Amino acid sequence: MSVRAYRVKRIEHEQSDSFNLWHDKGLVEFLEKEGCLRQLNDDLGGIMEIPIDVLKEALQKINMNSETRISISKDIEICQDTGCVTYYCF
Repeated sequence: MSVRAYRVKRIEHEQSDSFNLWHDKGLVEFLEKEGCLRQLNDDLGGIMEIPIDVLKEALQKINMNSETRISISKDIEICQDTGCVTYYCF
């Protein structure tokens, strides 16, 4: 069975970021240990899907600023039914 690649016509994202891969060091280190960053290119750009349970664990274990914590909590709430949150990193 073959896997085909389709050109993306449009990516829609929120107006404000949930977290910053260059500044939220503790979160990035946690996501790297979980293998989530393997989905991104060498510059940490691309589309990344993070399972809800990984994000919940990060909220419990990682010291992060309140703005990031609130954003990730909202992401979890919005995407609870899908089982993961998709982030467009650029």
